[in-house]
Amino acid sequence: MNKNIIEKKNILQCLLASLFIIICINTTIAQTYTLECNGKTIPVMEQNDVPLSYQVSTYKYSRVSYEGAPLSLRVDCSGFDFNNSDWDISPHSYGIKGTKKGNSLSFVVNKPGYVVVRFKKDQDFTKRLVILIEEPEVLPEGNFVDIIKTYGVDNSGQTNETEKIQKALNDISGSGKVLLFPEGTYKTFMLQLKSNSKIHLSKNARIKADASEIESYLAKENEGIDRFIYLDQVENIQVTGLGTFDANGSEILAVNPPKMASQSTHIRLMFMYKSKNISFEGPIFKDPTGWNTHIMGCQDVTFKKCKIMNNLINNEFFGSLDGWDPDGSKKVLIENCFGWAGDDNVAVKCTGYGNLEVYDDVEDIIVRNCVFLTKKTSLKIGTETRCANYKRIVFQNNDIIEADRALGVNVRDRANVNGVLFKDIRTEYYYPDRKQMPINVYITRREEDQPWTGKINNVVFENCSFEQMFPKKIQVSRIESHTKNKDLQITFKNVTIEGEKVISVDADYFNLKKTNGIVKFK
Repeated sequence: MNKNIIEKKNILQCLLASLFIIICINTTIAQTYTLECNGKTIPVMEQNDVPLSYQVSTYKYSRVSYEGAPLSLRVDCSGFDFNNSDWDISPHSYGIKGTKKGNSLSFVVNKPGYVVVRFKKDQDFTKRLVILIEEPEVLPEGNFVDIIKTYGVDNSGQTNETEKIQKALNDISGSGKVLLFPEGTYKTFMLQLKSNSKIHLSKNARIKADASEIESYLAKENEGIDRFIYLDQVENIQVTGLGTFDANGSEILAVNPPKMASQSTHIRLMFMYKSKNISFEGPIFKDPTGWNTHIMGCQDVTFKKCKIMNNLINNEFFGSLDGWDPDGSKKVLIENCFGWAGDDNVAVKCTGYGNLEVYDDVEDIIVRNCVFLTKKTSLKIGTETRCANYKRIVFQNNDIIEADRALGVNVRDRANVNGVLFKDIRTEYYYPDRKQMPINVYITRREEDQPWTGKINNVVFENCSFEQMFPKKIQVSRIESHTKNKDLQITFKNVTIEGEKVISVDADYFNLKKTNGIVKFK
């Protein structure tokens, strides 16, 4: 071989090797942020704890306490540069104005809520920072049982303390006392919450799933759904505090051997079954391997000021990363919450999953005053609609920062969906997934030979705005071979896209080939 050719080949190989090293370095060095609030440095945390070398890092978050006075925030970025055209502060409804100086961004917040700062207007989630603006933690009334002092539980995160923690949960049931988790990390396998219990997770207390084994999280055959936190036919449970339930899904799926990971893709962070009078106020629910919070056959369930934070990375083992899934349930309230999900933020379902045969009607579900981001549908009914009826479902005053489909009513089974209100919903950006449409309403059939076909009636979209034109148009479709025109009826009241009111089934806004239901405008 010619000497010059050999030299050129060697140079090329060196360049390729250098490029590979640069790529590896870039994928394992995270962008970093420093957050100051009123001149005080605030910790910035990763959504998950997995080392960067596993390449499942995603957005970062921070927590700031709001006590009634304006908060002056400054974010300093390192590891990348951003331009004036790159950054944005959401939700836009908050009206926050930022000032860029060098590689810093400053702004003022004057209310509790959830702020998402993006430094690139793309889908690089590592260039986003979630800031949870939280009111100070309030301790509930009652006598406290300190789980560390009373049960000797280790809170360093080094020791698996399942047995001690479960004993404490058992003992607090019916005692009238409050089980207190002081700050620290509590490593454990699956835990069951018991009836008539009060539990307080202090801020910076984290109940974390042990990823070393998965057997305890897996439901036995014909006994339900895989889960980390389990509520089985219980009642009267109150959980408060700014602590965290951490399902540790990124470690389970990315670090464990592939065979173990492949068995772990549907572990709910929390699974409630036929329970009632359950309330959570304040905690973070983060990093499941599948759906985050699954509420099956339950009644009178409340989530207030809670935060769902799922991993968004595309990984062969990450499953359907929904946020909240009320399933065959009644009287569920999700209020003043935050949710960033890899799949649907809130999907109101009736699944019949887990061989539990829960096909109860879905009634009185309210989702209001929340902030959401997702790679799929943000606020949705379906697709599993195996009960007879859906009634009185309300989504009101929510900010959707990003979604592939913002709003959806998707009936694939037998349900008659009658009485749904989407009101005062503000959508900012579309996420470039496979459908990319603002509103997606349809009736179809899951199985060709199924004996029923659902209906959609009395669905109203009122004061809903979309800042961007989505790449694909609104769809309002039904399977004509099994439905009549009257079986799908929706109403638009002051729906706007890029500031223009939608007043007719117009090709500018609707996919005319996939709109064959009745659409009214008021």
